[in-house]
Amino acid sequence: KNQPMFLRTAQKVSEKFPNAHFVLAGEGELKNDLENLAHELKITENTHFIGRCAKIPELLAISFAGVLTSFHEGFSNSILEYMAAKLPVVATNVGGASEAISENETGFLVESDDDKTMSERLSELLQDEKKAKDFGEKGRKITEEKFSIQSQLKNVSDLYERKLNAK
Repeated sequence: KNQPMFLRTAQKVSEKFPNAHFVLAGEGELKNDLENLAHELKITENTHFIGRCAKIPELLAISFAGVLTSFHEGFSNSILEYMAAKLPVVATNVGGASEAISENETGFLVESDDDKTMSERLSELLQDEKKAKDFGEKGRKITEEKFSIQSQLKNVSDLYERKLNAK
């Protein structure tokens, strides 16, 4: 998932926005290494390792943006969860990220391991809260239109209809 990129991004954003806080949810064998990296980057005061999180909606409700720093990814449900929660998204342009994120409309896509550009994009959103809110609103609309259960059922129904009419 490339959490070191996230921490390097957090360090750069913290230089411009010292009151910004960063949350890493999840567990794993890299936790100690990541905590040590946060210490080396001098961001321990505003970086929170919360472990396994069962209250994702509550976490997203108090978040400003959703960030995904993966090296490799299929189609990320996390991105859809961020968008459904009306969060702007900044993610690495890997896997299916570009299928969900509309560049400069619902968020930003950056190259894998490019923490400099990622920090610039996050800073841009922090400097322009209206843009961040607009991205979040558009993202929510896209999740409802393209990825909701209702839209998926309609797509499948339409597919069957086309196949039946093609005979």
